[in-house]
Amino acid sequence: MTQRRNVDALLSEWDGRPSMALVVLDQLSTNVQALRHRVGSDTRFMAVVKAEGYGHGAVPIAKTAVRAGADEVAVATVEEGVRLRRGGVTAPILVLGPIGTKERPRAIAFDLMLVIGDPDFVRGLAADVRKTGRKTPLDVHLKVDTGMHRFGVCPERAVGVAKVIDAVPELRLAGVMTHFASADDPDAASTHMQAAMFDEAVAAIRAAGIEVSSEHLCNSAATLRYPEYHRDRVRVGISMYGLRPDPELVPVPDPIRPIMSVHSRITRIEELQPGERVSYGGTWQAEAPSHVALVPIGYADGYSRQGSNRAWVDVRGQRSPVRGRVCMDQTMVEVGPDARSGDIVTVIGDGQHGEAPSIDELAVLWGTISHEVATGFAARRLGHLYLQGGRLVAVADLWDYREIDEDAFAQPEIGEQDTTGVAQEAR
Repeated sequence: MTQRRNVDALLSEWDGRPSMALVVLDQLSTNVQALRHRVGSDTRFMAVVKAEGYGHGAVPIAKTAVRAGADEVAVATVEEGVRLRRGGVTAPILVLGPIGTKERPRAIAFDLMLVIGDPDFVRGLAADVRKTGRKTPLDVHLKVDTGMHRFGVCPERAVGVAKVIDAVPELRLAGVMTHFASADDPDAASTHMQAAMFDEAVAAIRAAGIEVSSEHLCNSAATLRYPEYHRDRVRVGISMYGLRPDPELVPVPDPIRPIMSVHSRITRIEELQPGERVSYGGTWQAEAPSHVALVPIGYADGYSRQGSNRAWVDVRGQRSPVRGRVCMDQTMVEVGPDARSGDIVTVIGDGQHGEAPSIDELAVLWGTISHEVATGFAARRLGHLYLQGGRLVAVADLWDYREIDEDAFAQPEIGEQDTTGVAQEAR
């Protein structure tokens, strides 16, 4: 009841659209600290905030994670990295994915670390750094493809690319990395095989006289399951948000919990008679007199059509099933006779309170992974409200992202950085 009263108070004060996501930053801090403790103080913690912080909001998530103990953050694209810099994130930022050649100057200007997998790209990047007059080398990470066959250099060519990086003074080999394909699989054989291939590649690079100052292999699943592969850096994504790397296989330990819930309000209730149908295609038909409520949230907000006639929400502490097809902007649910227009609807819960499904539960129901469900809620028209200490400290919606309490997001000092061109580029 306490949680519902808190949500009710927030929704009563909120003057925007009644459908919104609530993100509890205190729980994010707890999650980061618990994971940070799990990997130990000798291992750097990289908070992965790509895809708009897995649907939670990249800037406030990155800032809170760094305040809670994350050493650095990771994104997928240059644009994501630039947005964090413009949002006030000062921690080191690694761009995990491949980037276009025309993006290199912007990456350099905003002091983004890049992942490298091609010698020609290395030479071009070095030339671009040279043009800027940057005083210190740009950090790059060499990715070794040990079985994903996605991005990176094959192990046999890793030494050659490392030599190209080592030969140019404009770049510094800050780390060598790989990515596990099946760390959430009960069968560990492929993970151990990838690790062995990676170790051989790293040994060959070192045998060539090139320093490897950092090795990192672990995503969330590997961080939780394979402490022997933590090395000196881990990249933690989905579990930082309190969600399972695999909803059916890999649990998250206490006290890690989901940090986001999604809520709305009933805007209309209609009593249907037997035989009447609901929504597009009439895929649900009332078999008895029924009360159907309209909830202003749909697949354009991230609430997938996969929930049509399958998912459920929480209304007045009761499980209310989705009836008919989920629409772009609206969803219909069957409610009890005591429901009223204006009642709170919890669409996504935290798995601890009430009857609403969690993101992990919806992932199982929809036959997908929690990553896909969570990132769907990145749509800005679904306002995100950020809470800390029970207070509203930031809001993100179609109007903009605004911090109500800037002290809640003040970044720790991280020392000198060469951000040549950042100020000019930011303008």
